[in-house]
Amino acid sequence: MSFIHSIKFRFTIWYLLVLAVLLSALSAGVYFYLSRSLYRGLDDSLILRSTELHDIPAILESIRQGEFQEELGEIVILYFYSGDQLMEVSPRGTNITLSHEFISQAIAGTSLFATIQTEEGEGLRLLAVPINISILGPPPGIQPAALVIGRSTKQIDQALAGLLRTLIIAVPLALALAAGGGIFLARRALKPVDKIAQTAQEIEETDLSQRINVNTKDELGRLAATLNEMIGRLEKAFQRQKQFTSDASHELRTPLAVIEAESTLALQKERPSSDYRQSLEIISQESRQMSSLIDQLLTLARADAGKEQWNFTEVNLGKLITNLGTDIEVLCQEKGLSFQLGQPQDLVVKGDEARLRELFMNLLDNAIRYTPAPGTVSVSLRREGQMAVAAITDTGVGIPAEDIPFIFERFYRVDKSRSRAEGGSGLGLAICRHIAEAHKGKIEVESQVGAGSTFSVWLPLQSP
Repeated sequence: MSFIHSIKFRFTIWYLLVLAVLLSALSAGVYFYLSRSLYRGLDDSLILRSTELHDIPAILESIRQGEFQEELGEIVILYFYSGDQLMEVSPRGTNITLSHEFISQAIAGTSLFATIQTEEGEGLRLLAVPINISILGPPPGIQPAALVIGRSTKQIDQALAGLLRTLIIAVPLALALAAGGGIFLARRALKPVDKIAQTAQEIEETDLSQRINVNTKDELGRLAATLNEMIGRLEKAFQRQKQFTSDASHELRTPLAVIEAESTLALQKERPSSDYRQSLEIISQESRQMSSLIDQLLTLARADAGKEQWNFTEVNLGKLITNLGTDIEVLCQEKGLSFQLGQPQDLVVKGDEARLRELFMNLLDNAIRYTPAPGTVSVSLRREGQMAVAAITDTGVGIPAEDIPFIFERFYRVDKSRSRAEGGSGLGLAICRHIAEAHKGKIEVESQVGAGSTFSVWLPLQSP
């Protein structure tokens, strides 16, 4: 990726634009503040000078007689009317021209400032103030006049021009230095992003063990930690998928091998009808087991894809368990077990009745399968706060404590050979947990080897 298309470049450009605006605003503010301050100082000096000259008696005569002394760089002009003619008196004469309106306003009693350009192109700051001058006559008297005091703005203009030149050089230089620093800081700040991208490119679906090594506590550090957690979840998901595929293949391979062997054996030569019947019974049994396994696999696949169809209605758990009791009692009698059903309360939950039936049938089937005769299977239903708790207890072989955390995983068997002989696939409890969680419930297990197990299903009660 080219630098101009990178975040570093865009970050630097935005940084420079903001900095350029700020520096331009600051430079303009400094320039205009200094200009205003200098001109205000010049105006104050003109006002102070006008006050001094205003106190000189017979200023007109002192100018006429050449006794008036101007300060260095100063221009003093006295304007007054002689009849209808505007008269101008200056100690050394001037070559500046002021507007008649400007002079008239000053003679009329208004003090005002003006800035003009001399013929040499030099700036001149003027202050016109009204004064009264003594006229010796004839006839003698007091007459209104305008005293104009001017001073050059050359030093101010030079100072402002020097400042402007400095700013014109300093601002671009500062932006250039800021650009270099911005690129350096952007590269340093975004260096973890390069690490993240490099690690992400090296990660493949066959190897998700790598992690992003960013140990900062800022936003990028949190991003790296989040990505590491996501990669960890993906790694576990791929491992589960691979394990699921391997286990499913293994479970399907066994009945298929049995079917193929029986078919081959039956077709090798003529056999008695009883042998054919026995082979067909074996094939039928394995086909039913394989069909059941495929149905369970499809159920879990639809659950993983989120494409299950649920029919949630109000379900009376007491009636549901009572109805199941009749079938379960028959199964228990066939195996020589005792079945005990308490007095289930009429507890109503919101759920899919068919899937809840499947949940309890799976748990009861496991209880019967792993309880040797003469044993007992019992079912109870009670209320715990806002939850309905259905407990299925057996006096079977029990589950070792180290296996309990894993019994709800797919294809997990505590005793693989025994489970295979009993016809289990290792998917029943995984489906049970999925159904319970889909109803916002849970399953808890208490078990002791040789003493039996209790599976408790917790389901939220229907709100009134």
